[in-house]
Amino acid sequence: MSHYSERSGSGRIIGFGFVIALHVLLIWALANGLGAKVVEAVKGPIIAKIIDTPPETKHDEPPPPPPPALDQPPPPFVPPPEITINLPHETPPTKAIVAVQSTKAVSSARSAKVDPENPPRHPDYPPESRRMGDEGTVVLLLYLRADGTVQEARVDTSSGFSKLDRAAVREALKTWKFLPATDAGTAVASWFHFAVTFRMTD
Repeated sequence: MSHYSERSGSGRIIGFGFVIALHVLLIWALANGLGAKVVEAVKGPIIAKIIDTPPETKHDEPPPPPPPALDQPPPPFVPPPEITINLPHETPPTKAIVAVQSTKAVSSARSAKVDPENPPRHPDYPPESRRMGDEGTVVLLLYLRADGTVQEARVDTSSGFSKLDRAAVREALKTWKFLPATDAGTAVASWFHFAVTFRMTD
């Protein structure tokens, strides 16, 4: 019994010594940073990946509504060319032919004119212009539709006073109507000059 007690006692001392040595070794490892290196080795490298997100699909939008139909812009005003024909006096037959052709050309195309039964209304005299005594004549260049109404009005020759010019343009676009130009008996759109005179006596 005594021999067994001695062996068990020495075994316990060795076990305690081993445990103490193990604790000392762990404390020394932690103090020297070996524990952090072991944790880093266990964790391994961290890999980050970028995941491409699919592009957002756009829903087909309905097409925009068509723009409203508007009057076509008037063609640029081109003054009629002045044609001078010099013919020798000894060729009367040629003169006769030219005269017949000119008569047909005039009869087939007629320019616009004022309707005597419905003449254009005179524009209102601007009150400030009347107080200032402004007077003058403004010549308007009008683009008439095929029905004789005014599609566009421009100042071709100013009266010298902007208020009088604007009053004439405003009235032309608002109320004026003429007998339209015709070509071979068919009403057509055309340019037309018309003068408006502002007098204090009116």
